[in-house]
Amino acid sequence: MGKVLVVDDDEALRRLMHLELDATHEIIDSGEPDLGLALALEHKPDAILLDLRMPKYSGYELLQTFTSFSRTQMIPVIIVSGEAGGQTKEHCKQLGAAGYFEKPIDFDALRACLQQVASKRPAYPAKRSARTVMCRPKAERCGRPGKEVRRNRNN
Repeated sequence: MGKVLVVDDDEALRRLMHLELDATHEIIDSGEPDLGLALALEHKPDAILLDLRMPKYSGYELLQTFTSFSRTQMIPVIIVSGEAGGQTKEHCKQLGAAGYFEKPIDFDALRACLQQVASKRPAYPAKRSARTVMCRPKAERCGRPGKEVRRNRNN
């Protein structure tokens, strides 16, 4: 059973995530975006489900933090948002999102995406692979080159 971190300010959606995903995943959730990073570091989830519109921090900022911080960059971040539109999806993809789901959520497709990213994710804390799995509803397959982040440990 994999761990999934849900970061969304909508309490009803977080409860729905528990109802829909509890049978196959351990769900850790937070309505506070500033706690999202701390929970990711503490629990080392297999995937993060992230809303874009939240108080204090935008989901874009948190996505960028997750995908660039060395201790979380290997964790696939899947956007779950009410925002529609190709530009929003493309921007999230450029920031490193592993998938994008519009609300209302197709939970069958989300479960399939979680299974797909879990099967492609190397064991923690191996180095990030050169490919990122992109998940789309209705079992569309696609992938894009991932970006490797290399840091000088002396800085």
